[in-house]
Amino acid sequence: MKTFSLASTLLLSVLASSSTSWAFPQCEKPEDRGCFTGRFNLTDVPGDADHKKLADDFGFVDPQGVGWEASSGDVTNGADIPALLQAIIGGPWDDDYLRAAVIHDHYCVRQVRKWSDTHRVFYDAMVAGDIDETKAKLMYYAVYTFGPMWGWTLSGAKCKTTPYCIAEKDKAPTRVSIPGRLDDLSKLSELQAIRARIEASERAGADLSAEDLVRISDEQHPKQPLLQTLPLEQQLKYGFQ
Repeated sequence: MKTFSLASTLLLSVLASSSTSWAFPQCEKPEDRGCFTGRFNLTDVPGDADHKKLADDFGFVDPQGVGWEASSGDVTNGADIPALLQAIIGGPWDDDYLRAAVIHDHYCVRQVRKWSDTHRVFYDAMVAGDIDETKAKLMYYAVYTFGPMWGWTLSGAKCKTTPYCIAEKDKAPTRVSIPGRLDDLSKLSELQAIRARIEASERAGADLSAEDLVRISDEQHPKQPLLQTLPLEQQLKYGFQ
């Protein structure tokens, strides 16, 4: 049984219905962007009232034309809302967020694409679903800043005391998966400040873009560069082929 991570699907309350109607843009032509594919249909899991199963393959084509798809049979638990986001949003979430969360969590579990791209598709899918823009931006900042990260370290050895740090050259790269911190309430004040900043920019007619939020996050939380795929020379050098 495939079960989604806490990254975002666990932000959402259990659906009251086993299926939902389409109120979201559906891709109709190969060149369509920012639209959903397949049928979004969650069904009950026998004997398990806390989970729903994705009945059909369901996907999203992002604004760059890249396809993302969650698989039929994936299981989601919408009952638990990470404390950090529950405190910001306030209680169970609107069903509108669930489609974006299902796509996001599928790729957070499998980690087959860059962590930053995976978090960005969460934002893009929320925007495509016409979610309140302030909430969409706040959620994007939260998952980009405090969600999971993964990839290969650049060549080097771990620093002795500083986490996620590389100090020495010519050491074999390491595959790492850094867990998210979406249950860390000590980050609440930062999200409150970011929400105030987003709202102030909207009132001033100078909206913060998704790229602005990434820049703000990277300034406050410098991140170790991680490679999605090792260069061929490193694969050969360290025997990863």
